[in-house]
Amino acid sequence: MPAQPHAPIDLALSVWRPLRSPTFRNLVLADFFSDVGTFMQIVGAAWLMVSLNAPDGISLPFFLFALPAGAVGDIVDRRKLILFTETWMAAVAIILAVVTIEGWITPWLLLALTFALSAGDESAH
Repeated sequence: MPAQPHAPIDLALSVWRPLRSPTFRNLVLADFFSDVGTFMQIVGAAWLMVSLNAPDGISLPFFLFALPAGAVGDIVDRRKLILFTETWMAAVAIILAVVTIEGWITPWLLLALTFALSAGDESAH
């Protein structure tokens, strides 16, 4: 049987079709930038923790909140949950930035604020 030439990709069946919706496109972009910020914070927190000669316990919220966060995400309005958790994470990030810049950061305060950030991030996903 001879090989069939490939038909042009139908835009209606394309994996990029959802990005034609402005709402979905904005959500994907916002999630991308939020994730980049989260990854930057994780690297920065780990680096600061090492420079403070403190033990590492940054990933604890993932293990504590992964299952409950999934259940909450199924029960409550996801839009409100995302808005709440993103606001929570922005507020905690501002507090973390201020205490670090002012030189008030301690290993335990870094762990507590990183825990609060990670808990918000885990709840949002």
